[in-house]
Amino acid sequence: MKTRTITTLVAIMFMSVLLQLVAGLVNLWVALVCGMLLPTLTFGLLRFFQADLEYGWIAPSVPIVSSLAGIAILYFGSAGKDVRFWFVPLLAAAAAGLIVGIRGMSSRRCGLCNRRIGSGLAFDCPRCGMLVCERNCWVFEQCRCRLCEQNRVPIFSPDGRWWDKQFGPRSSYGRCQICMATAEEADLRVCGKCGRPQCRDCWDFANGQCSRCQWVVEDLPELLRAFVAAPAQPERSRH
Repeated sequence: MKTRTITTLVAIMFMSVLLQLVAGLVNLWVALVCGMLLPTLTFGLLRFFQADLEYGWIAPSVPIVSSLAGIAILYFGSAGKDVRFWFVPLLAAAAAGLIVGIRGMSSRRCGLCNRRIGSGLAFDCPRCGMLVCERNCWVFEQCRCRLCEQNRVPIFSPDGRWWDKQFGPRSSYGRCQICMATAEEADLRVCGKCGRPQCRDCWDFANGQCSRCQWVVEDLPELLRAFVAAPAQPERSRH
């Protein structure tokens, strides 16, 4: 975890322990109410400070451990020991579990890692349509999910007529400027602006955008338009 996240957790736990201890010094009923409300408070603070928690069990552990620590200090530090105070951490654990359960049923989850997204960033992959989190499952450079990037899942139509409409006829000479495949080895299509040839696989992998002049094919899939710059007007002088 990042230093900022660890500092936030320590500060919230210190405040929660102190709050539970003070509530316990008042009386048992105030301690019980505090234990019941402590999870709501800590979850709210973690969200407010945007703590980047790597594991889902950390958030509910904060109020439970804080309540247990506060009651332990109160119980072992006082002369008159009331065993009923140990119900307070149990109540905090029940309240934390209830919040986690409600959030789990109502929140979105990443289609790849199954991590709860919550208020974090998430993207609909334009190639497979899965909702994925930005932490480990979205590839920003290629504008697709990690699974589609690894498997080179295509997004453009395999129909040659679509390619003819977007790029003009297949080039009979030259090499792909990305993978260096020849015209005999691959279906080369030239950029509508600068005339740079690329094979169909490389055009697809680049989301239809020329790596040299940034020209973009006109007929982009709707989901892909949100990630690729608006296409420039093609200059079809090299077909």
